[in-house]
This record gives sequence, structure tokens and C-alpha cells, in this order.
Amino acid sequence: MKIVFFDIDGTLATGTDVPPGAQEAVRLLRAGGNLSFICTGRPLSYVRDHFSQYADGFICHNGRLAVMNDKVIYDHPMPKDMIAAVTERLDRIGAGYVFFEPECAYYTGEREGFERMQQVWKPGFLKEGFDPEHAKVYNFDVFFRDRAMRDAIEVALSDMCIMNPHGPHPSADMTIIGIDKGSALKAVGEYLNVSPEDLYAFGDGMNDICMLDAAGHGIAMGNAMPEVKKHAEYVTEDIDRDGIFLGLKHYGLI
Repeated sequence: MKIVFFDIDGTLATGTDVPPGAQEAVRLLRAGGNLSFICTGRPLSYVRDHFSQYADGFICHNGRLAVMNDKVIYDHPMPKDMIAAVTERLDRIGAGYVFFEPECAYYTGEREGFERMQQVWKPGFLKEGFDPEHAKVYNFDVFFRDRAMRDAIEVALSDMCIMNPHGPHPSADMTIIGIDKGSALKAVGEYLNVSPEDLYAFGDGMNDICMLDAAGHGIAMGNAMPEVKKHAEYVTEDIDRDGIFLGLKHYGLI
């Protein structure tokens, strides 16, 4: 048995749209007795709502939570002192930020940021205000007005996080160094007693590098960022040119 881990945005899907070729590829992969895991920065509720039909399990929140068959198998919420350090630095810059629980999220910052971020999520998911004493959060996104603010955030959190910008949208998700997609991938492999050589990972963004490095076989999409391709064992085609299907075929998984 092999396990294949798929990032969502830019890898398996565009938004919530999974190309037909990728749908068929995942179906064939699982029909062959292998497992498919989503591995994303997105929160659990988003992944469960939109991608359950493609996965046997989920790694969410940039590697801080893993779930299989509704059972939590890897659980690392953000410590309170880390939350305090992040909020202090972002408040000093004036950036907006969203902390994520599995079923909801909390925004702090300018109203414009809340309105822009709210458009991404289902109604009621994003709330204004945040009480760290009564929340169990796993990861966070940042909102910035311009490139200068984006760069300031990256510098301020460089010792703690890796930034993964969301293309043209003025936001980014942050991978917290030390517990990431790669460490969660390894934990899932150990939980299911699957050797590292039988773990495969597909990704395209900066937060996928750790996942590609941790897997026995790291595959970058053709549309991946140049830095991501440097960490890949194999570079497949773009998402809209059957990259998932051709990547799995290259390794004889379908």
C-alpha cells in the first residue's frame, strides 16, 4: 500500500474545482488499494465540506491537525505563548490576521480585511474578534494592504513562520516552523505503518516544500513555484494539463 498526499490549491484543485483528469486519477489510485490524503493549509471544515470524496484522510492547518475516519491522529494546536508573540508582532505592523479553529476562524484588524477575507469562507465561518484564552487554534493567515506590508510581515515572522502568499489576493497562510505538512506526513505514515519510501506528495506552493522533502517521493506541479521544483524528485505537468494523472502514472500508481 502507498499513501499519496495532495495539496489542494494549485495542485488538486482550483478553488473547489477538481479537474476531471485528477478526479479519475484519484479514483484509480484508491481502487488499486492505495490511500489518498489531502494535505493543506485549509481548516478541517473546508476540506471536509469540499474534498471528502477524494480522500481517505486529511492533514489540515498546514500540518498541525490530521484526521482519518473522523479520528484525530495528529493534534498540535498553537501554544498560547506563540499566539501572543504572533499577535504582538502583527499588531505592531498594523496587519490583519485570522486564527483558525477546525470549525470557525477569528479575524483581527481593519474592517477592509475582514470584508475581503469573509468572501473566501462560507457564511458565519469567519468571526470578528479573538479571545486566545478560550480558543483552540491551529494556524493563521495574514492580510496586508500592499507589498510593503507583506514584506514587513515576512521579516517580522521569519524566525517563526514561512509565508505562502495567495496569488493576487492580499493574504497569505503561514506555516509555523517545526510542525508542518512534512512532520504531519511522517506521523501519518508511522500511524499506518507505511514506510517513507511508500509516501508520495504533490504540491506547488512554498508551504509544500517541507511535504516534498519529507515524502519518499516529492512531486511538483508544472505550475509550481520555481523554489518548490528544486525540492522535487519529479516535476509533472500543470494542474490544468493532467498533472496529477500523469504524475501518478509516472510512478506506476495508476
